[in-house]
Amino acid sequence: MTGRPVVVFDLDDTLVRGDSFARFLRMLLLRRPLRATVALTAAVVLVPLFFLPPTRRRATAGFVWLATAGVPPERFLDLVEEFAVAHTAGPRRIGVALDRLQAHLDAGDRVVIATACADPLASAVCRRLGLDGVEVIAAQLRHGGHAFKAVRGCHGAAKPDRLREIGVTMPVAQVYTDSAVDLPLLRAAAQRCLVDPSPRTLQRVRAELGEEFTVLWSARQAGRGRAGKQRRRRDGRVSRPRRAGRRAARRRGRAGRSGRGC
Repeated sequence: MTGRPVVVFDLDDTLVRGDSFARFLRMLLLRRPLRATVALTAAVVLVPLFFLPPTRRRATAGFVWLATAGVPPERFLDLVEEFAVAHTAGPRRIGVALDRLQAHLDAGDRVVIATACADPLASAVCRRLGLDGVEVIAAQLRHGGHAFKAVRGCHGAAKPDRLREIGVTMPVAQVYTDSAVDLPLLRAAAQRCLVDPSPRTLQRVRAELGEEFTVLWSARQAGRGRAGKQRRRRDGRVSRPRRAGRRAARRRGRAGRSGRGC
């Protein structure tokens, strides 16, 4: 690495909760009854395709077309801004990660947000998070034929390639993400940090990287984790005496019945 350290952040469920673009498309699809009806009918075909890596891009393109057909570009941008305001409201912000990002900026690091969320939505969300000056690389849309089309992705293995295109040399100094989908990027980092990872993500990342990463928990997720541990410990302490008490009661009952019969 040369020059300033490069630090890369994912966006969805790392800096803000939820899949930004999926929630935005859902809002567009449900705005009008006719569009919602068509979308629900098409979902029977598109949803299974979305969960298959070879056909995910086609499924995404189908949903984008259904959501934006007939929406003028100017109106589309207005809807993007309206959604970004609601999507970045207080509870949706992941403060611990946003604070860490600001600390990297204060230290003079080059911070890049690399996200599968499509522009212009990704940039609008970042602006609403107060990250106006931060570089954003995102999936790309293009308007044509009375609708928007997905023309380029920024998902999984595509992220390192997109970073190289803007002059970032691998390995980067640090990566922050919530998802094992970003393993190609995590492998290309000197330091890795998982933000509020799910148990499945932790398992997959450990299988690939061992313990060569740190975990950053938000207050809400850390509280749930502590509560779960306390509940399991409490249940473990109580269950054994309860079982022992029930066994003793059954023995007393049998002894009482045998005594009465003598």
